[in-house]
Amino acid sequence: MINSNTAPVTVIIPTYNRADLIAQSIDSVLDQTWRPHEIIVVVDGYTDDTVARLQPYADRVQVVVKDNGGKSSALNLGLSMASQPYVWIFDDDDIATPDALRRLVLALEENPEAGFSYGLLDKFYGGWPGEVTEPLICYRSSDQRALYLKLMQDFFIWQGAMLVRKSCYDSVGPFDIRFSRSQDYQMLLRLARRYSGVGVPEVMFHQRHHEGERGPQHARFKSKDAEAVWARFNRLMFDEIYESHGLDEFCIGAVNQDLDARAQLTALLQRAAIMARKGIWPRAIADMMAASTRAAFLETTGVPVHLQAQEMSALRAVFEHGARSAFPGFAEAKGFRRALANFTPELRSQIIGNLLLPVTNRVRLLPSRVNKTEEARQIAYQLACLGQPAALPVYLAARRTEYRLYGVERLNPSPDDTALRLRRPSGLSGDLSMSGSAP
Repeated sequence: MINSNTAPVTVIIPTYNRADLIAQSIDSVLDQTWRPHEIIVVVDGYTDDTVARLQPYADRVQVVVKDNGGKSSALNLGLSMASQPYVWIFDDDDIATPDALRRLVLALEENPEAGFSYGLLDKFYGGWPGEVTEPLICYRSSDQRALYLKLMQDFFIWQGAMLVRKSCYDSVGPFDIRFSRSQDYQMLLRLARRYSGVGVPEVMFHQRHHEGERGPQHARFKSKDAEAVWARFNRLMFDEIYESHGLDEFCIGAVNQDLDARAQLTALLQRAAIMARKGIWPRAIADMMAASTRAAFLETTGVPVHLQAQEMSALRAVFEHGARSAFPGFAEAKGFRRALANFTPELRSQIIGNLLLPVTNRVRLLPSRVNKTEEARQIAYQLACLGQPAALPVYLAARRTEYRLYGVERLNPSPDDTALRLRRPSGLSGDLSMSGSAP
């Protein structure tokens, strides 16, 4: 399939008013060791000189201009035009590493059962070239269900680092135009629910962070407001996941929908933990109540109930820093505490001890946080929920065990990954040492 270092790939670059940045992104795609067969830039409307800036690329890039309708609509148009078996969606302000496409294509060629391949990314701030951070945390797994559940917890596979079979996009359907933000996360979950992915331990692109506005013309927002926008669309996404998924999809190892009582408990605790991590507290509280009922039933049958590895892993992720598990107010915190109170004392202590694990780390790191007031408020709510002396032995034991990565492992960059060092663009000599810390 690969001839003369040309890869059977369609690259889709949606853009809106990024005239001053898009050329660097296109250049980084054109400079691949295996060049893509097709590059489609979808201009989703413009009020700057984007189209003029794209004229020098007319012989190498297909440019299509449409009325502004949001990134999802631009991506759907690009997908309808894609002619190659692999699709690489790339943002108009990021920088691809030179060997990214070759690595991603080879991973899919070597793993024909996989629907997508993916790798790592790092960040830089402001102009390019600039210093990059350590690669962002990423995970991989040979278990499709485990990877899918980890993706529900964390968004760690970015489109610029992912290559997808066109047939997979065709199968799951178009991007949801309701999502003016988080459309990449929603599509990723749809893909990962149905297809396996293969992780490649290389940095695939450098993600630019800047203060420019984001979103479609009718819903622009500042970079400082991005978190609130993400949270709003995540609530929409996970409310729909809650309603559309079978309970078995939350239990690693389940082979059909007929879960026994113990597996139902695992699935309920896992789903509750995901909903809590996303800040969807009515769903999380309802699942904790259902889990306590299921646990009580198991106790009546003489089956001792102790937390299993998947359950401990899920619970330990709820209050991690970076999760969206903020309580809107004390009422939600009290509701969660009441749900926990329905478990038997022994099981309640096990649950609380594992939930508490990341909270103490947040207390330790509080002085370094930017928004100390809000962080302190959330810690107070969390401790109000979890402050139970009987859970202390479980908490101390949890500090000595590692269950947070149940079913998955870290995808760490290989030692020979040349993208770990920031390199100047083509034509400039030398390189700059990488600095920064993991997020």
